[in-house]
Amino acid sequence: MAAIFDALGFSGATFWFEAANVAVVIGLLYFILWKPLAKSFANREEAIEGSLKKAATAKEEAEKVLSSYQHKIDEAHQEAQAILEKTTKLAETTRAEIVAQAREEAGRVMEQARMEIEREQRAALADIRKEAADLVVTTAGKVMARALTPDDREHLVKEALSEVERLQ
Repeated sequence: MAAIFDALGFSGATFWFEAANVAVVIGLLYFILWKPLAKSFANREEAIEGSLKKAATAKEEAEKVLSSYQHKIDEAHQEAQAILEKTTKLAETTRAEIVAQAREEAGRVMEQARMEIEREQRAALADIRKEAADLVVTTAGKVMARALTPDDREHLVKEALSEVERLQ
């Protein structure tokens, strides 16, 4: 066994020195850290127990208040139901009136739109007639300005017709 200890470089004096060091460090940690931590944990436990007692008391009070509020909520619910029924009836009456007014207004708007369309149609036809008349006058002026052959006349008539069709 001594050969194994020698091969590993194990020394009894070093071992006891290191063991003493570890014991001193553990002792110091116990006094420096463990006692304050234990005291802190005890204080924390007392605070938690106090908080739990306060919470239990607050819970009892909250249950009493909840019961009172539940009664008030039930009364408010009944009152809200009555108000809801009244407003539903009022809304239905108002809706019927609005629908009737909207239909009447829609009829007026449709009639005005129809009249506007007719007016615009008449104006457009008048513009087309005026343009056609101007075109005829222009074409007649061109014919008068020069002597026309039968081919020229046919060409001018086709040109005038295509111009009238384009304007429509």
